[in-house]
Amino acid sequence: MEKKQQIREFEELKAGVKELLGFNVFQYKDSYIGRRFDSRLRAYHLETYDAYWDLLRRDAKEQERLLQELTINVTEFFRDQPVFDVLRQQIIPCLLTKKGKIRVWSAGSSDGKEAYSLSMLFNEALGEQQAAARVEILGTDIDADCLDHAKLGKYECHPGILQTDIVKQLRFLPNPDHFFVIQGNQYSVKPAVKSLVRFEYHDLISGPKKQNIDIILCRNVVIYFTRELQEVLYQDFFNALNPGGFFVMGKTETLVGPSRSMFTPFNLAERIYQKT
Repeated sequence: MEKKQQIREFEELKAGVKELLGFNVFQYKDSYIGRRFDSRLRAYHLETYDAYWDLLRRDAKEQERLLQELTINVTEFFRDQPVFDVLRQQIIPCLLTKKGKIRVWSAGSSDGKEAYSLSMLFNEALGEQQAAARVEILGTDIDADCLDHAKLGKYECHPGILQTDIVKQLRFLPNPDHFFVIQGNQYSVKPAVKSLVRFEYHDLISGPKKQNIDIILCRNVVIYFTRELQEVLYQDFFNALNPGGFFVMGKTETLVGPSRSMFTPFNLAERIYQKT
């Protein structure tokens, strides 16, 4: 296929997907979208984007599969543990001494493990009653299935490795059983952990702007957006934070545009910045 024709078909497929699925692929880097499209072409042994578009228009199940592919999520409890060490040892104690009520936003929360990890830290620091009175954690995502999963707070591991897997993920906390109910290959977060967290659908680009936040975690999400949209998002995060609030990015992400002079580095190794 000629390069020009391939580019034309790619752009037409993007426009079709936006119209058909309501998912704005134009917000994302072409390299990211292209990998997702190519994965679906390989699944059907197709050679052109036009051929895939013909299939996609007629196949409701494939529409669901593509949407899942586009919003693919990789997550685990206390992912990148050094980040949570800084939160636990420095940021949370700092905020607790200065503020009565603390609001935290997990942007791109996937199946809820990041938001629940934060809840565990606050429950550990304050105890259940004080945490319930002082802490609000919001988890947002554009994947409705992930949000439904997150609200349940139930997760599965292979039966043979369940207990060791949980202990590994929570090895710096006193007692994993304090936060989970473990039954066979399923572990569910306890009510005290769930009670601090609320989940909602939210599009980072077109959704309503957030305000009065003390900690924002948006990790390994912005990297897939175009540079122009990254600049917009970093400005939105800055505006959403209260003075002295903290912004946590992914390890492979960097501030771009005006945001580089707006945020003050707090821990560069862990990509943590502060609004001062």
